[in-house]
Amino acid sequence: MKQRFVPAPLSLLQRVTLELEYLARGERLRELRQRITLLEFAQQELRVTIQQRLGALQREVEDLRAEVQILEARLSRLLRVSRPLSDEELDSTIADTKGSAWHEEWRRQYGSRMNGCREELLCSNGHETEVLRRLYRILARLLHPDLARDDHDRAQREHLMRLVNQAWERRDTEQLQRLVAVWSAAEELAHSSDLDDLRRCLAQREVEEIQLARRLRELERSDLGQLLKRGSQSVERYLQRQEELLRHDIAVLRLRRRRLLRLIEERRRELALRAGLQY
Repeated sequence: MKQRFVPAPLSLLQRVTLELEYLARGERLRELRQRITLLEFAQQELRVTIQQRLGALQREVEDLRAEVQILEARLSRLLRVSRPLSDEELDSTIADTKGSAWHEEWRRQYGSRMNGCREELLCSNGHETEVLRRLYRILARLLHPDLARDDHDRAQREHLMRLVNQAWERRDTEQLQRLVAVWSAAEELAHSSDLDDLRRCLAQREVEEIQLARRLRELERSDLGQLLKRGSQSVERYLQRQEELLRHDIAVLRLRRRRLLRLIEERRRELALRAGLQY
């Protein structure tokens, strides 16, 4: 007897096609998330290296610039008065000029340090520790190796969890938050045989893939991304060049500070002589 093959219903073929596309996009999403995670951690490590090498020099430059601005403001005020005002009198007069460029610049330069103080206060009252714990638990639930489907997936998850643990040890809240943003949508969507539901799920994954691809491009095109792409030798050359520039800035600012101190001293002597005062 000749066997007859009955074609599958069109709805069944459509469902199989959608499910295959859904699974394929899921694999692409996992790959994008992993690439983003690895690149973000590489950039974070580079930031730490830059801070270790250049942080002290950068802070000294900031302090010298702030001091030079204060001295310039004092000298400017001294050139407009008729008696030799003290530093306290000059600073008080300058501070009373609200909205001045000097005042705004002072606030801008020391804003980051105040933020650091606030972060320490948050840590001291336990709030930051609780945030870290919450972020860590979320990532552990998403990336734990016990959730792996196969040996390859387990190896990837183990590597990602090591990176998460490193961020936890550094108390890097921002890094953990970025990871949660990337991986929070990684959980499998509920499977459905309804074609409209499958289309909605597929559209959601399409949007997510576009967003992750955009994020990956941003990381790769960033300054740190370009620096990492050029290799370790380029990173070392960059650090050496920045050290040279910062040391040059420090030398220039120190010279400017000495000159301003001398000009302020000379102006006070001049004012004291005009007023007939002993200086």
